[in-house]
Amino acid sequence: MHLFDEATALEPLGEDGLRFGGAAHAGFKNMIGPYGGWSAAILAKSMIEAAGPDMELTTITTDFLAGASEGPVTIDLECKREGRNTQFWTADLVPGGSETPANCALGILSRRRDTLSWVEGNRPLAPEPEACERFLLPMAWTKAVEMRGASNNPFAGGDGTTRSMAWVRLDPDRPLDPVSLVALADTPTPRLFFKTGKPDLIATVSMTVYLHATPEDYEAVGTDYLLVEATGARGGRGFNDQHATIWSRDGRLMATTQQMVSYRTKA
Repeated sequence: MHLFDEATALEPLGEDGLRFGGAAHAGFKNMIGPYGGWSAAILAKSMIEAAGPDMELTTITTDFLAGASEGPVTIDLECKREGRNTQFWTADLVPGGSETPANCALGILSRRRDTLSWVEGNRPLAPEPEACERFLLPMAWTKAVEMRGASNNPFAGGDGTTRSMAWVRLDPDRPLDPVSLVALADTPTPRLFFKTGKPDLIATVSMTVYLHATPEDYEAVGTDYLLVEATGARGGRGFNDQHATIWSRDGRLMATTQQMVSYRTKA
């Protein structure tokens, strides 16, 4: 079993299909608690499992209340509303031994239809991933997610902005799907680091991922790299935003994502 599939494995609890058991995996540990992309991914997977095979994940917003310690977790789900083609789900991730959620999420799943389609803009120009150097940070999850910086390294001088690009994929490589796309949406280096030039303590408060990819897009990407372009519009008073677009190598817009991040660094 691939490390990512092991880390996001779910066991149904009960007969109603609305509770799952899992575990916070050591391979996706962050500075404090698990990597946020893992939390969002396992919540996304639980919603997909509960909603049924004809529903596609369209958006997921994950709020990070606290870090889940390594070990068992329970996920409780509720379908808040179900229409003809759209379902609204909530999910709470509760660490073992606790009654308080560490993460909560709102997801929208739908039966997608053929409609007018468009993409605004094109994939930004970037050197090919094979020409970019891989970088590792002192957290376990950066060994499980391959990241190759394509522009604006904050630890090597940078260019004074928070705009950056990086090629990403799971390591070892694994075919892309909606759950792993959600996990990879949390790969951008924190925007604060581009202003300070060094790592500092940050905490993602909320992350939303909008999934645009079609089944054909996932098949075309396979195990290849994705290009993540990220920027932050404003930081101050303890918080900054982050916005990112996620592209395939051949120019397919796979997802867009945004975050709100908390920090304590002073000027």
